[in-house]
Amino acid sequence: MTTTPPTQDATGFPTLDALTAHLTKWQGARAVVISTADAAGRALGNNGDDLMHAVFYRILEQIGIEVVDADPDVVIVPPSGALLEVYAFPKYLAERLKGYENVPLVIFPSSVYFPDRDPGFIFKGREAPTLLFLREDASRTHLEEQWAVTLHDAGVEVVLDHDVVASGHAFVPAILGSTTRRPLKRLIAARIDREASSMRASASPGGGAAASSILHAVADRIPYGTVYTAASRYARRARNRAAADRLASRAGATLDGATCIDISARQFATFEEYRTSILRAEQVITDRLHVALPAAIMGKDVTMVEAGYFKLGGVYRRSLAGVANVRLVSAAGN
Repeated sequence: MTTTPPTQDATGFPTLDALTAHLTKWQGARAVVISTADAAGRALGNNGDDLMHAVFYRILEQIGIEVVDADPDVVIVPPSGALLEVYAFPKYLAERLKGYENVPLVIFPSSVYFPDRDPGFIFKGREAPTLLFLREDASRTHLEEQWAVTLHDAGVEVVLDHDVVASGHAFVPAILGSTTRRPLKRLIAARIDREASSMRASASPGGGAAASSILHAVADRIPYGTVYTAASRYARRARNRAAADRLASRAGATLDGATCIDISARQFATFEEYRTSILRAEQVITDRLHVALPAAIMGKDVTMVEAGYFKLGGVYRRSLAGVANVRLVSAAGN
């Protein structure tokens, strides 16, 4: 497994140099980009994933890789945090790679965690090589300790790099734009989804029958937009505030004067609300990686709090430890 040197620029953020060095052989190539939608075509992930994918496509453009629908020179999987055993995306990916067995595969920097199931099923039948980029050391250690032989036999080369929002930070200000709305003193974005707890858990935390009923009614009757997200926040207001209170406590802060919204979750914020909230915030406390990263890039005072597995701490130590306006609160609380 290969490690790339942690090249940083004057801001303390990593650069794209190592990633692009590995991909220069694909300059001018035709690439099929694998969909990250679910079986029904609905987008997986959250607003932070939308930001990450926007950076990803700018990286492809900068390298000179042409996105096509057929006859590719290379198949590319966008960066994600969805290559986890508990999620459905690994199964979708295995299915979507069928027919491309003889085409080289590149998986952009992701976190990977398969504590029980062998991830080799994703690459079953492949003849061409696979280049799997990881964005933090813990994913690499996990794969080396549990699945090194399997991945080697499947023709998978593992390379350690950086989250593309961190290495592609120069693209983020243009993507987020600007806002004239009044500042927010403190934004607390606490997740309440599956990654809020141990990723070995068999199910995500329940939200209560009444809240679920309201959310189902919202989904059925209100078109997606700011009215939808406001109704969703109202339905889950108690649970969101409790999660924000726990997060603030771990960070040594309080809810006084804070705006408590998981702006990365699509049900609670549109991308526009996500974008403007990051721009308006003076201080950010979050266990959402792609709230912390863009906020840090935009110069906010950011406290990252580790969540359900090693992703945030790993990205911090790999890519953000030299960024002055970011600190990490680990699972142990320090």
